[in-house]
Amino acid sequence: MKYNPQFTAYRPILSEEDKTQLFELSKHYTLETLKNYRKNYDAMAEDFIYTSAKIENNAYSRSEVHILLNLGYTAGGKLYSDAIMLMNLRNAFFSIMAADKNTVFDADFVANLHKTLMKDLLPSFEQGIVRTSGVLIGGTQYSPLAEPERLKTEQKFILQTAEQYENAFEQAIFLHCNTAYLQYFRDGNKRTARLLQTATLVKHGVLPLFFSDTLITEYKNALIHYYETGDYSLYVDFFKQNYRLSIERLTGLDLLQ
Repeated sequence: MKYNPQFTAYRPILSEEDKTQLFELSKHYTLETLKNYRKNYDAMAEDFIYTSAKIENNAYSRSEVHILLNLGYTAGGKLYSDAIMLMNLRNAFFSIMAADKNTVFDADFVANLHKTLMKDLLPSFEQGIVRTSGVLIGGTQYSPLAEPERLKTEQKFILQTAEQYENAFEQAIFLHCNTAYLQYFRDGNKRTARLLQTATLVKHGVLPLFFSDTLITEYKNALIHYYETGDYSLYVDFFKQNYRLSIERLTGLDLLQ
C-alpha cells in the first residue's frame, strides 16, 4: 500500500455543521482566556506534553511528568531518552503557542519544529532534514515514499495546499493528517504533525486541541485509517470528541449534544 498523492489534494474535510459545532465550542473558552489564566495554561500544556509522549509509548507517568517539568527530576528506572522527549515537547509546545497571524508554515518552520522535538533524540544531521531511506509504520501495510527529492516535492505541495483552506479547523486537520502521512523525517513525524496542528489553530486565534489520554486508541486508529484510505472521517470524529472534552475540562460544563 504505497503513498497516494491524491490523498493530499484539496477537498472538503468538514461539513458546515462540523465547522459550526467546533466554532461554537471554541467560543466557550477562548485562546486569549487560556493565555491569561496561567494556572489553566500550565495544566493544559502539561497534559498535552504527557499525552503526546504517551502516544509515542513514553513510560513516564503523569505525576513523573509533572515532577520532571516543574522540578527537573528524572524518574528512576526510566529511559533518559523519555525525559528528553518530554522536555523537547515542552520547548516545542511553548514555542508554537507564540504563533500569530504572521506566522508562515513553510519548510523552514516545519524543519525548525522538528529540530526542537528531536534534539538529542536523532543525530544532528537528521534533525529537520528529509530522510534518505525507507521507513516502516507499525499496525499498517502503508509504505511511505523513500526518495528524498520526492518527499521534498510532496511536502511543498502539502504546505501550499494547506493555504487553500480558509477554515482554521480544516487547515489544522489537513496539515496534521498529511504531515503524518508523508513521514518526511526519519522519526518524530506524528509529534511534528500534532504540534503543527496546534500552531495552525493558535495562528488563527483559536483554542488548540489538547489531546486526551483516554482517546489515544481512537487517535491511532484514525491515523491508520487515513494512511490506508485517505478518508478523514475517523479523524474528524476523534477531533470533535477530543475538542469537546478539552473545552469541558476548562469550563466544567457538560457540552455533549
